[in-house]
Amino acid sequence: MPQKSKETVHILEGKATLFQRPLTPHWHVRYKVHGKWERATTKCEALKEAKAKAVEIVTNAWFREQNNLPIVSKKFKSVARLAIERMKKMQEANQGKATFKTYIQALERYHIPFFGNHNIDRINGSLMTEFNVWRIEQMQRTPSASVINNHNSAMTRVFEEGLERGYMTKNQVPYLRNDGRATEKRPTITVEEYATLYRGLKGWVADGRKGNESRLRQVLRDYILIIANSGIRAGTEGMNLKWRSVYFYEKDGAKYLAMRVNGKTGEREVTLRHGAIRYLDRLRKMNEEWRKYSFENFLKKKFDAYVFRVDDKDMTETFGKMFSRYLERCELLIDPTSGKHRTLYSLRHMYAVFALTYNRMSVYTLAKHMGTSVAMIEKHYGQILLRNNAAEIAGDGGGDE
Repeated sequence: MPQKSKETVHILEGKATLFQRPLTPHWHVRYKVHGKWERATTKCEALKEAKAKAVEIVTNAWFREQNNLPIVSKKFKSVARLAIERMKKMQEANQGKATFKTYIQALERYHIPFFGNHNIDRINGSLMTEFNVWRIEQMQRTPSASVINNHNSAMTRVFEEGLERGYMTKNQVPYLRNDGRATEKRPTITVEEYATLYRGLKGWVADGRKGNESRLRQVLRDYILIIANSGIRAGTEGMNLKWRSVYFYEKDGAKYLAMRVNGKTGEREVTLRHGAIRYLDRLRKMNEEWRKYSFENFLKKKFDAYVFRVDDKDMTETFGKMFSRYLERCELLIDPTSGKHRTLYSLRHMYAVFALTYNRMSVYTLAKHMGTSVAMIEKHYGQILLRNNAAEIAGDGGGDE
């Protein structure tokens, strides 16, 4: 740290000190609040002007101290950058949430451009209302409730950073509303459609150009099949899965394949359907060095390598586009019920529908397995649950005369 100049000037009966640093002509002021020394620049070169500015800075700080207000006011963009840096460090240490990536994108794309030059302790309800209108203009649509929920969570990270660093107080944190449109049900895939999709994958892989295109199709094929046989989230959970998190376990004399995934609801164990073993084993064999092991011995090695990434790159966007093109080839891209484009997420939705339709598991078990709540399962799949109890609802057929 640069040493201060030997020449110092005391003001306010010695309770504050003016000094100059090397390489800058401006005077700085040093003073104590909350038992801690603070420094600030007066941005003045002339001593007389610097004294007046220093008195203003210090007395304002003392006033804020007496009234339990933040001593230092920071721009939103500065605090947001600190929050982003903290989330990135947590991700690097495997302590962060998968949704941190979404939060960071929201902050950089929407919140920093709008709130950037506002002091974080001056963001109020009126400004939040202006932001909500601006965001709709930027998106050219009303965002869904789930999108706003992610945005609010991102803002909360920034406000928590501001609180921790003393840049704002709790009563200065604005209320974050969520007036987003209700999330519409995502398009699913029927049993018959999945059979068509499944049967076409082998030929689709074979038709791929040699080299990188062929490799991508091979990985995507098994990515599709694993999602369909586990119900994990494409992207957040699938793309961050590593081989060290795939393992066998035994229960009542039977052996099961499981994996630990980390999604927006935290880490959980997912048991795969037995047929999924060969899909993962096929991926394992794509690495020549790993072929010398049996699949079970390979898993015991706990390799710290991604299962579905190619060259360690997140393939979420690439695989999403490739899957759309494959569905178009199979004439399955558009869901005839909703008229919407199907995505990789439709496979997760399909998994839930199959599980409930064929009574493979209870609502509670399905919710735990998929990393969601019973309320969400009932909200999105209530119609299926009612049909499963059609006989009970319809009665014995006697009727009234």
